[in-house]
Amino acid sequence: MTKLGLRPYQSGDDPAPNSVPVSVLVLTLNEESNIRRCLESVAWADQIIVVDSGSSDGTVRIAHSLGVEVIGQPWLGFSAQRQYALRLPLLRHDWVYFVDADEWVSPQLAEEIATKLFDPDCAGFAHRLRLVFMGTWIRHCGWYPGSWVVRLVDRRYTTYDGSLVGERACVGGRIRRLDNDIVDDDRKGLAAWLTKHVRYAQLQCERRANAGNLRQRLNALRHGDSSRPLSRSILKELIFPWFPVKPAALFCYMYIVRLGFLDGMSGFRFCFYHAWFEMCVTSLTAEARGHSEHK
Repeated sequence: MTKLGLRPYQSGDDPAPNSVPVSVLVLTLNEESNIRRCLESVAWADQIIVVDSGSSDGTVRIAHSLGVEVIGQPWLGFSAQRQYALRLPLLRHDWVYFVDADEWVSPQLAEEIATKLFDPDCAGFAHRLRLVFMGTWIRHCGWYPGSWVVRLVDRRYTTYDGSLVGERACVGGRIRRLDNDIVDDDRKGLAAWLTKHVRYAQLQCERRANAGNLRQRLNALRHGDSSRPLSRSILKELIFPWFPVKPAALFCYMYIVRLGFLDGMSGFRFCFYHAWFEMCVTSLTAEARGHSEHK
C-alpha cells in the first residue's frame, strides 16, 4: 500500500515519502485522537511500525488505513515495551526512531534527521521536547531547557534502563544533539492527562521505594549509562527525594525560580499539577508505609 496519504505538508517541505533509512516505532494504547497526526508527520521514514498494546478505539484501524505495519503486544512496562520493539525481527534498519503517539515531527526536524543519518558518526541522537500543555508551549518552568531525550538510536548499541516510569535509552556510544525539537501535544485533554499521571504517581512511588539508600543511588548514577543529563539526574535522584515539603517546594521552584509565570495561566496550571503529582506520590508513599507498619 502506498504511504502518500501520510504526508501532511506541501510537496518539498520535508524528505520524500519512504526516503530516510530509519524504522520509526510508535507505541500505542487508545490513541485515536493523536495517531493520524503522528503517523502523517513521519511519512518520510522507510518503515513505520505501530506496536499496540490492546487499543479498543480506532487506533489500529487508522494505522492500517495509512498503510502502516501494526504489531500487537500486551503491555510489558515502559522500558520493557520499548526494549521489545527495539528487537523486533521485522525491523529493516539498525537506526530506530521512537516517536510517541501524542507527538509529531516537524518538516525541519525530519530534514535534519535525513541529513544527519547520511553520516551519523555516533550511536544516537538527542533532541528536546517542545511540550504543548492546554494550548500553550511551556517554554519556562524549568521544563524545556532540560527536556533532552534520546529517541533516535542505533539499536545495535542501545538498551533501555528498566525504569518503571521515565524510561531512558542507554546508548553504548557517542550521542549527538539535533537542533530541532519534537512537538508533544496530546489531544486527549486534561482529564486524560490527570488520569495518566495518577498511574505515573503509583509507578513513581514504587520506583522510589526500590531506589535504595543514598550510597546506592550514588553508585547507580556513577556506573549507569542513562542518556539523561547528569545535572538533571543529580537533582532528581539525589537532591529532590530528600527535600522537605516537596509539593510546595516544587511549585515555587517551577513557577517562581524557573519563571513559570511567564507561560501565563497554562504555566500556572502546569506547575500546580506537577505539585499535585508530587502530592500524589507523597500520599501514596505514606499509605504504603502505613499498610506495611500494620502488617
